[in-house]
Order: sequence, then C-alpha cells, then structure tokens
Amino acid sequence: MRFLAAGLLTLVLALSLAACRDTSKLQGGGGAGATGNANNGKTLFTSKGCPTCHHLTAAGSSGTIGPDLDGVGTRAATRKAPMSAADYIDESIKDPAAFVVPGFPAPSQGGMILPVPVSDTERKDLVAFLLDQK
Repeated sequence: MRFLAAGLLTLVLALSLAACRDTSKLQGGGGAGATGNANNGKTLFTSKGCPTCHHLTAAGSSGTIGPDLDGVGTRAATRKAPMSAADYIDESIKDPAAFVVPGFPAPSQGGMILPVPVSDTERKDLVAFLLDQK
C-alpha cells in the first residue's frame, strides 16, 4: 500500500510540475556560488520529482529518461570545459537544455516541461547534494 501511495504522490507531483509553465519568478539568476545543504538537497531531489527521470542510487531512484546521476559530482567537471562541476550542475538545473548528455533526448523531445521550479536556496542545496555523488 505504501508503494502505491508513493507512486501516486510521484504522479501527482509530475502532473503539478507539468502545469507550472511560468517558472521565471522561481528561477534564480546567480551561479552555484554559496554552498548549499546537501541533506536538504537529497530531500528536494525526491520531492521535486527528479527520480522520475534520473537514476541515483543514493536517492533510491531508478529513472531512465535522463542521465544516470551516480558519479555526477566527478563527471560534471568534464561536461563543459572550463566550467566547474558546481557551475555545470547549477546550469543543468536552471536550464536542462543548455547541455544535453549524448545518448539522451533533449528535454523538449521527451515531452517534459522544464526546468523544475526551485528557489535559489533549493537549487544550491540540490547542487551540494549532487556534488557529493562521486
């Protein structure tokens, strides 16, 4: 029963996010800059629906639409030289289409409405959590 409730919650969250077309007020303009809270980031990763698309062992998620995030804290620094890992992850949260990992569909091709609405603080927390994924 708990799995059914979790699945329904994920579906409701995904549908709610799809309805949020105007995220400009929630998206911050700054870079990763200040350090976020990785523990909060882990909670946000789940509550914002990230597991729907991304696999990440540390979060118990097994999505396959988006890139596997195991090891992203290490790989991120190699995606867009000379961009740092923190800046790459921050950019990917703000603008998922800024760099599409080879072998994965662009967000617009997957029928998703992105970016997911997050505040500056939430984005920093997500960056901190993802940087810890070595």
